Amino acid sequence: MIRGLYTAATGMIVQERKMENVSQNLANVDTVSFKKQEVLARAYNNVTISNRASSPNNRRAPIGQMQLGVIVDDIHTDFEQGVLDKTGKALDLAIDGQGFFTILLPNGQEAYSRDGSFAVSRDGLLTTKNGYPVLDRQLQPIYVGREDVAIDERGRIRLMDGTSVQLNIVDFPDLQTLNKLGENMYRVEAGQPIEAEDFVLRQGFLEQSNINPLDELVKMIEISRSFESNQRVIQSLDDTLGKAANEVGRL
Repeated sequence: MIRGLYTAATGMIVQERKMENVSQNLANVDTVSFKKQEVLARAYNNVTISNRASSPNNRRAPIGQMQLGVIVDDIHTDFEQGVLDKTGKALDLAIDGQGFFTILLPNGQEAYSRDGSFAVSRDGLLTTKNGYPVLDRQLQPIYVGREDVAIDERGRIRLMDGTSVQLNIVDFPDLQTLNKLGENMYRVEAGQPIEAEDFVLRQGFLEQSNINPLDELVKMIEISRSFESNQRVIQSLDDTLGKAANEVGRL
């Protein structure tokens, strides 16, 4: 029974983590290009079950495995593309297909984002809405000077002097190597970005989040029921233990 208490408790802990994740997804339904996450769980603390009935020599023989709990295994990010919403603004860009914009952080490191709600700084640089410079193919900040710029489907920006510069749009062989930084940006911990090819850049559009609120609400109900089931198991085991401690000794 004590073992059952721990098993049910691990289930409650996992369901609590899942509920936090669903709440985060719902809170970002209207965040541009936000990608939903899923909590992946796995069984742990496996033990071998054995008995003597299947052994001719009356020795213990293994008959299978039993899992005594569950833990969070990983957080999976779903990079499925969201719906493209037309805004008509020249500096609103959406990547239709695979790829990420390259952003320069204040610490000099590079980050990646699909949020194309850009602006022009006081210095005339193309920046994110948080003021971080957007980089070109040479990994340099892009000077545009004004907001009414023309950008083609491959990310080439025509500048006022007649020249052009191209946005550095990259992709990754394994998107699960990207870690969220906050502010709708990612960092890569392993591997290097490669040049994105399978995309079309849409000027005057923004990619919406890929979260379906109805699906998340259904998950929230399922998680609540699973949590309550584990809670009832613990209550039942606790009542049984209480009777064993208080009543068995009277016999």
